Amino acid sequence: MTPVTRTLCLLLASVALAACNRQGPQVPKPVDDNTNAPQRRDDGVESVTVNPNAAKAGAEVDGNGDIVTPVHEFKSGQTVYISVPTKFGRKNGEKLEVFWFLQGKSQKEDTKTIQGPFTVFEFAPSDTGAYNVEVDANGRPVALVQFEVK
Repeated sequence: MTPVTRTLCLLLASVALAACNRQGPQVPKPVDDNTNAPQRRDDGVESVTVNPNAAKAGAEVDGNGDIVTPVHEFKSGQTVYISVPTKFGRKNGEKLEVFWFLQGKSQKEDTKTIQGPFTVFEFAPSDTGAYNVEVDANGRPVALVQFEVK
């Protein structure tokens, strides 16, 4: 066998071997339609859903720190208590942050460590208007409480 014939035979054998080494038809992969991904706005802000029972406002707390009677209207100078129950996936030792806003303007910020069944924050606002209090755990919003001071 001449070197040219030998090279042609090896080339044909390698082409035949490559043709026989197929794994079959490609199975289509499932389409990822991102239905489980958090919805994001165009500006990159992620929407958050909070539990409506994750915090309550009131004028009085009991010995455990729970709100005695939820209230949504207060008088100017009256102490407003925000009580955050430890349940809902939070644990003792974690930090909670609250941000008090009056008509979109920051009024007060506070941080406390969870140490019992309820973590209580308080503020005596003197300015009248609609207030929003955001409660964050681990840097993520977990509650939003709204009330009005008249």
